[in-house]
Amino acid sequence: MAASIATGEAGGRLSPPYPWIQTRLALERTLLAWVRTGASMIGFGFAIFHFFEALNASPGVRPPVRPGSSKVLGLSLVGVGTIALALALIQYVMLVRHLDDEQFRRAAGIPRFRPGLIVTGVLLAVGVGTFWALLARLPG
Repeated sequence: MAASIATGEAGGRLSPPYPWIQTRLALERTLLAWVRTGASMIGFGFAIFHFFEALNASPGVRPPVRPGSSKVLGLSLVGVGTIALALALIQYVMLVRHLDDEQFRRAAGIPRFRPGLIVTGVLLAVGVGTFWALLARLPG
């Protein structure tokens, strides 16, 4: 019984594995939602870091109460966004491995191309690079 459910066989014919496809597409949507969240956090962190750096260098601006705290906030946002992307990528890979059993893939006929995975990997590299670049600019 379990084999017929897993392969989508119903009464000797192959039925479409709609629950599997829905689960797989929900996994893609979840990954892309995390990509948007991580990209926003990295972008906001970078912007906060540089905005307050430029503001503090402007003439006629009162010095900050806690020098460097805005840089730490910006760096923290970049770090949290990067960690969120890494965790989302780990979750995605684990679940895809579980769902990518040969019988499911053959029944669904879905290609293995995963653009969300590529975007996540690139953005994760950008986040790590941004984090280290900003960390190097923090006052000693």
